[in-house]
Amino acid sequence: MRRALVKKMACAMLASIAQVPAMAAETMNDADAAALNLADTSAAESAAPSAPRPWKFFVQDAMREGAYRDAPSSLRNQASLGLIYQQSFGSSVGVKFSGRFDRFDPLSSAAASTRDETTIREAYATWNITPLANADAGRIDVRNGAGFGYNPTDYFKAGAVDIDVSPDPQSRRTNRLGTVGVRAQRLWDSGSVQMLFSPRLASRSEPGNPYASSDFQRTNGVNRWLFVGTQRVSATVQPQMLVYGEEGQQPQVGVNVSAVLARPLVAYAEWSGGRHASLAGEAAGQHDDAFRARSAVGASWTTPLDLTLIAEFQHSGAGSTPSQWRALQSGNTAAWGTAVQSSVTAQELPTRYGGFLMGIWRNAGMRRLDASGFMQLDQGGGKQVWLELRRHFDRFDVALQLQKQSGPSWDRYGAMRESRSVQVQAQFFE
Repeated sequence: MRRALVKKMACAMLASIAQVPAMAAETMNDADAAALNLADTSAAESAAPSAPRPWKFFVQDAMREGAYRDAPSSLRNQASLGLIYQQSFGSSVGVKFSGRFDRFDPLSSAAASTRDETTIREAYATWNITPLANADAGRIDVRNGAGFGYNPTDYFKAGAVDIDVSPDPQSRRTNRLGTVGVRAQRLWDSGSVQMLFSPRLASRSEPGNPYASSDFQRTNGVNRWLFVGTQRVSATVQPQMLVYGEEGQQPQVGVNVSAVLARPLVAYAEWSGGRHASLAGEAAGQHDDAFRARSAVGASWTTPLDLTLIAEFQHSGAGSTPSQWRALQSGNTAAWGTAVQSSVTAQELPTRYGGFLMGIWRNAGMRRLDASGFMQLDQGGGKQVWLELRRHFDRFDVALQLQKQSGPSWDRYGAMRESRSVQVQAQFFE
């Protein structure tokens, strides 16, 4: 069983090596996963070796104060419970489940009413056909992309993230709905191929539709498929090629590549292209399909102080210029509103150009204290800033998070009702 599990882990690592720059990825672990891994490490140091548990869970409580541009500030509480279960049955079959439950309660009259939300991130079974071939079936979180702030080749991100998820890019890549589908993979010494089919399981809904009424509409509203191939060309370079198809749309082609330029410096590039409509044209009901490309190019640099700095340039041929956004806002307010909401739910860049800056400092001045933050810039002045201080204990984390949005009224950040927020978070993990 252990030998099969090791092979399975090796297959997964080989298939995803081209998706995120290796050195930078070590600094970008999701807060939940990092906390759970820290708990395992701490337990291992204080207890005799034993078989790993098939499950992990966390309990979290967060109090958030939000300030609005056109309304009084609000105060709310979010209680969360998350569970990850992964188990192999013999050498050929395994299952994985990942989900969370959130309860939102108002603590002020201006806050939204009480609501509950359950998110099934992953729930699928795996069949190891041979040591180098496997198949998965169920709800699978399919993530691709070498970029940090923007991922043009992460084709299944549209509609998968809730608005209440932290804007931290890595959290948005992991705390999201998977898509229901079937995936097969074949590996060899220097690469791999993968094929995924995601069927339509609800009334038709385009990926990223802000008005989707159910989880299935969000992730399985149309038939979709994805081919992914990787091939190592040198010790530090292994490009990834992708071809994505969607019912009613032309295929999209993507490329991911990263390279270690020097020991602390990693460069990466991500590109996707194909015929499709612009954000504004689709919202206005115009048939403006044309060949459009999206890209993200950047680099990460890790200093001897365990501080990683990331800079990224972003481009989207489906976005609009500031003058085009202003004209749409004044000439067709309904289409403008739909286009802005679509850019948020589809996690797409609304403007032609954008920039992303991020810093992650592990053990920032003291052991187990992490500081991180990012700034996302849209062409024309839109800006989002996010900062976090997180203190790790053996089985407990506390964090302080600050967030601010600003920009012209036509931009996604300027159009947000909430201008800033402060959140205090406590998390217990087992």
